[in-house]
Amino acid sequence: MKTLIAYYSFTGNNEALARKIHQRLQCDILRIEEERKRRNISILLDLVFNRTSRLKKYDFHISSYETVILMAPIWAGKIGTPLRSFLAQENNNIKNYSFITLCSGVAGQKEKIIRSLTSVMNNTAVAVEELWINDLLPREQKDNIKYTTPYRIKEADWKNFDAKIDAFLKSLDAIGR
Repeated sequence: MKTLIAYYSFTGNNEALARKIHQRLQCDILRIEEERKRRNISILLDLVFNRTSRLKKYDFHISSYETVILMAPIWAGKIGTPLRSFLAQENNNIKNYSFITLCSGVAGQKEKIIRSLTSVMNNTAVAVEELWINDLLPREQKDNIKYTTPYRIKEADWKNFDAKIDAFLKSLDAIGR
């Protein structure tokens, strides 16, 4: 079955996640890019005014993939705007999808992500997983945007997420990935 990883990454963390999963699956990979360079302030404006992103053209026929694995950051409990724009554009072309993110991590956030994806896609994801930066930080730095936002994933950090990534990929096997 043909699988595509479609990801957006602002800081490079979700790109590292996409590459990590790509190494394991050896499937096609699409980097979702915006026409204009994003700045930190534009994230806030997107959230406040519910803006969408203008995406660069890509040379993929999404409907030719049986499974699409989506990745993007979570901004204030919402899926990053560029991925939401991609989903609005491609929702009729995506048969089966799953979502995984490397994000700060907040209790109850996963349920919001599931509701948001279901609303945009008009069907439920095969799997949804969060890998929390908070799980990598010392106790005194957890849940503090001052430490979670600038954190960049390191090679040694992946061992903390191996079990979650394995479980996520195993759930995709149920649909014949």
